[in-house]
Amino acid sequence: MAMKSINSRSLSAAAAVSLICALLLADFAAADPGTAGFFVPRSAATACPGRKGLGKLVAAADILVFRGGKACGQRFEVTCTGAGCKKGKKVVVQIVDTCSPSKKNPCQTLTLSRDAFAAIANPNAGVVSVNFKSLK
Repeated sequence: MAMKSINSRSLSAAAAVSLICALLLADFAAADPGTAGFFVPRSAATACPGRKGLGKLVAAADILVFRGGKACGQRFEVTCTGAGCKKGKKVVVQIVDTCSPSKKNPCQTLTLSRDAFAAIANPNAGVVSVNFKSLK
């Protein structure tokens, strides 16, 4: 009996360690690298119907993140990771639009509202490296 008890404890410990590792890796894997710039939100119509004027912590997403509108209303946690960042700062934004690239204005992965950008980086940096993950 003692042998069975030891084995089930070992199995339980191994299962717990495996579960913790899986959760940590899932969290790590969920963060994607990208770039972020900023804009000043206006109350004009956006690519997400009914999503104008939703507050100060909003973002426009490039076409890969926007996924044809599937990202509308989705919330993302954004962490600044490079030069110009405020160390350790994160911000949660809601997608309210997509970026329309032009020669003068190439799209970043996420274009944050000025307030969201200022929460994680110095606005004078212009464009910064970020990690972002969906908060489902």
